[in-house]
Amino acid sequence: MISDLMNTRSTLVDRAQAEKRLAALLRQAPIEFARAAYGITDHASGRTDTMAAREIARALRQGVPVTQERVEQRARAYLPTAGHEHCPRCWVVYGQKNPLRFREASEERPETAGCGACGAEYATSLD
Repeated sequence: MISDLMNTRSTLVDRAQAEKRLAALLRQAPIEFARAAYGITDHASGRTDTMAAREIARALRQGVPVTQERVEQRARAYLPTAGHEHCPRCWVVYGQKNPLRFREASEERPETAGCGACGAEYATSLD
């Protein structure tokens, strides 16, 4: 009986944490869209020294079609699921679902999710 209560409580805590993570990651997709849109503009204008333009150039070298319409579509379609969270930047720019690795919160910093493919790092708390 007590073990059932403990399992239920940890499941609720895990579910609440997963929902917070998903909400924080969902807020990142529009930001990654804006970043990609700036990168597309910078790249087209010859300002290749910005980080966003370098990301777009890297995607183009890999053969990934990067257009304003396509990155907007991907940003709108970004939908991570609990346990299978994937990188918003890789999804929006490259159309790839690269898994995120989570690092627990400490006194100095909030919990973060990092992408091993592109190096992006996201805070996963809403505060």
